[in-house]
Amino acid sequence: MPEIHRENTPWKKRFILFFPAMSRKLGLRGKLLLALLPSIVGILLVAGYASHRVSEEFVDIALARTAKMHTLAIVHEVEQYMKGCKADLLFFAHEDMRSESLRSALKNKLQSGGNSYFEMAYLPATGGKPVVLVQRNGKIHEISVTDYGRIQPNPLLELDRIKDLKKGEVLPSQVLEVTYPLPTEQASNLHIRTHVIRFYTYFPGNNDTPPGILFLSIQASQIRNILSLYNSELSPLWAFPRSDELRFSYLLDKTGWILFQSEDYEDKNKELTTFLARKDYYGTLGRQGQPAAFRPNENHTRYWKAFKEITNNRSGLEKIAENNSSGSSVKSFLFSYSPIKFQSTPSGDPLIYGGIVFVDRSQLPIIAGYKFFDVMLLVTVGSITLISILIFWFGRILTKPIRILATRMNDLTTLDALEEIDLPYSGFDIDMLQRAINNIIRRVKKQVVEIMAKDEAIFNVNKREQIPLTRELEILAEGELSLIPEIIGQGSVISSLKTSILKAAQANVDVLVSGETGTGKQLVAEAIHNHGNRKGQPFVSINCGALDENLLLDALFGHVQGAFSEAKTDRNGAFIEANGGTLFLDEIQSASPKVQQSLLRAIASRKIKPLGSDREQDVNVRIIAATNVDIPSLIEQKVFREDLYYRLKVISIATPALREHPENIPLLSIYYLKQAEQLAERNGLGLSKGALNKLISYRWPGNVRELVNNITRAAVMTETDVIQAEDIRLESDATSGNESSIAPVTPQSTTTDNDQNEIAKSIPEGKHNATVSEAYAHNDSLLNERQGTAWPQIRKTGTVTRKEYQEIVGDRLPTRTAIYDLQDFVRRGLLIKQGKGPSTRYEVTKKE
Repeated sequence: MPEIHRENTPWKKRFILFFPAMSRKLGLRGKLLLALLPSIVGILLVAGYASHRVSEEFVDIALARTAKMHTLAIVHEVEQYMKGCKADLLFFAHEDMRSESLRSALKNKLQSGGNSYFEMAYLPATGGKPVVLVQRNGKIHEISVTDYGRIQPNPLLELDRIKDLKKGEVLPSQVLEVTYPLPTEQASNLHIRTHVIRFYTYFPGNNDTPPGILFLSIQASQIRNILSLYNSELSPLWAFPRSDELRFSYLLDKTGWILFQSEDYEDKNKELTTFLARKDYYGTLGRQGQPAAFRPNENHTRYWKAFKEITNNRSGLEKIAENNSSGSSVKSFLFSYSPIKFQSTPSGDPLIYGGIVFVDRSQLPIIAGYKFFDVMLLVTVGSITLISILIFWFGRILTKPIRILATRMNDLTTLDALEEIDLPYSGFDIDMLQRAINNIIRRVKKQVVEIMAKDEAIFNVNKREQIPLTRELEILAEGELSLIPEIIGQGSVISSLKTSILKAAQANVDVLVSGETGTGKQLVAEAIHNHGNRKGQPFVSINCGALDENLLLDALFGHVQGAFSEAKTDRNGAFIEANGGTLFLDEIQSASPKVQQSLLRAIASRKIKPLGSDREQDVNVRIIAATNVDIPSLIEQKVFREDLYYRLKVISIATPALREHPENIPLLSIYYLKQAEQLAERNGLGLSKGALNKLISYRWPGNVRELVNNITRAAVMTETDVIQAEDIRLESDATSGNESSIAPVTPQSTTTDNDQNEIAKSIPEGKHNATVSEAYAHNDSLLNERQGTAWPQIRKTGTVTRKEYQEIVGDRLPTRTAIYDLQDFVRRGLLIKQGKGPSTRYEVTKKE
């Protein structure tokens, strides 16, 4: 089993790797224990869970029934209280309607017990004398007719109800706010305000009294106190102490308004409130005469569903998940509701006066669950202990022959020592195992040698087989029809790059392309140009690192005749040549401060002035700059202008390194292999499995350019139509002394001018970088063919310039290749760079 590195391995993976290792180390007893215990524990847990669910269900049923019973008990008590009010009102309707008679009847009723009434009034329809009586603190006050205007609302307004009343019918009102003048000796202007529920009936009249309306009223707090009573320890339903969870009930009217909630029963005169009832709702708070009334918004479907059920004369109950905003430890609560019915006539259907909602919370399911888990824990531990003892005892007896057999096998340390085994035990299983092991022993020596030979042969043949890249060829064919066929690859990284290119192409702004050397920054620039509105216009590329300061300025801005001694004719610079199109500035970080200043001015004003000219010329050029270094770090070192950086970086695109999308290596390999076939003038080349595996496993510091060079080199050097792993010569092979003496196909095999330019800049003028020198140790054994030709003469003269190097090598060596070779000499510590621009020279190190 491979070693597990705990620092870098996720805990899930460590568990997956550790569990099989642990099971392999266990004996038969351990495996029996490991196999049976989880099953038994699982069965116990499933049975326990099923039992818990059943018991929990029945506990919920019991709690639901209790909540329903509680709600119905409150409703029944309220209905009986209102029924008593109705009976008393009909009783008073048979009395004489004179003031003295009504006062006496009300006083006798209050003294005899029963419902406590706040007001009683007789209002004749025509003629007669109205009587309004108000009871306060057991004392009955009669309101004079002259004070009726001070009563709010005026009781005479109730005569409007006479048209809705029939003889013997009693109708209750909703909760009303009333104000009465009740002067005392200390306060002659004293008024009292309270909320009442009135009960109206029709008085048909007699010989002495005209017909009219008779009504009684009770204070709404009396109904509220019934709700509070049933939520207290004095409740008729109180049978056992309950937890201190939040429980309450409230009354709602037939329009959906919550009028009041239960309170502490000891505080019977408290104002009507609804703060608990409206806690989880949004809606309208307060209405005329009832500031505490609350009506939830229509989007509270649970509430309005219950209200609809109440108006349809149906009771109900819901179990609702707790949101824990109340600080409760329970996970759910019961929402029970039932309508309040009032029998207004002896024979008619009862009216729906309103409804009662009861919110109940209980810790009983939690407590029952804890007790159940305690019992299950004891049962599980006991079962595990008993089963473990039994398995250990029986396992020891059953595994004794196997342990002896294992000991015999452990004594066979070599193939030569293998001998057949004879155990002093019998039995079908033991005999069969013994015969099987002896058969293995007889065959193993012969088969081991054969297997090893076959495996080696199969491995070698398989590694050298050509790998079919049909899918890659199909993708390449599809890519030629895509929007950006020049960018080869697939996957999220390349898709993101293509998306960025297309977005940049649509905007006529400058772009900064950054990325490591060999990642295709110029391809990106060309793709932006070819897919933008400047397509068909010039695309001019300038490598800022390949030219010194003066040549770069001349290449960018041009000159007029006579600007300097060699200026025989006018020359259009890159800005003029690219007018209307795109100017690509590669290795922008290599530009000198003077060049940066000139570029900044040209980019800012879109005007240029050729060398030697006094006239500025307008240019319409889109700038795409590329760099393979971190420009912000150069800004910190005062090497690169910050204002130029932000002028260029309107849009920034990063080209990914090849190691960031290795899934595209097969696709790129087959693509560039087809190109290499044309260079090598060969057909039908392919890659072996071993070669492709070698390409995929390499990190490619030179990115796609290095891959192209290696593929091209292999295509040229291979002697067969299938490129093998040994035909792929990587940099890692070179450090092991396996580098081919043949130079790369292009001068930037694994490093480009970008890399070498930065390496050269890191060496101070006149001094040798000891770290680089020590790293290469003047190793001239790995020089390419051009360097090998020129090196003896350079050592002899002691100094060389770029132009002199081109003359030594000959064959019209390109300037870019000459700079690459000279900077490679510097990197190896063989030369030292002196000076800048046209005066740059390379001197042989003193150690040479």
